[in-house]
Amino acid sequence: RDSNSKSSEEGKSKFDSRRLIENAFTGLVWSGPIAHIWYSLLFGKLTVQIKEPVVSLVTQIILDALIFSPVTVSGYFAVRSVLEGSGFAGVKDKLKTRLVSSVLGAWKFWPAANVINFSLVPIPFRVLYLNVLSIFWSGYLTHVNSKKIATSPEA
Repeated sequence: RDSNSKSSEEGKSKFDSRRLIENAFTGLVWSGPIAHIWYSLLFGKLTVQIKEPVVSLVTQIILDALIFSPVTVSGYFAVRSVLEGSGFAGVKDKLKTRLVSSVLGAWKFWPAANVINFSLVPIPFRVLYLNVLSIFWSGYLTHVNSKKIATSPEA
């Protein structure tokens, strides 16, 4: 299924324009700005003093995974919950049911992508490289966000 589609009654995939608009808006107000701030910090104050290239790369990958992934995924679910009208309760539910699996997914996807980006992609093309990969990552998060997750009743 397309990440911006949902099943219709006939079982065929139906394009969901609202989900696409909400995902684009989330990128505009959350993902884009937070990534800009993060990468300015990551390549600036956090690692600029590290002169050894391999140590710098490993440090950047670790910091990105441990700090940026949980923050950006949490923010994604928060913005999407607000846009979907579920408010704080929806944010709390999504973070409880989806955050860990999504961050683990990020840890499978982004470190390898970032090794390539931080070490091989010329600086003028790094944003383009990340944006192309973000299309796939956004598709994954949209899928996770839209899944119905059964929760057990509280005792």
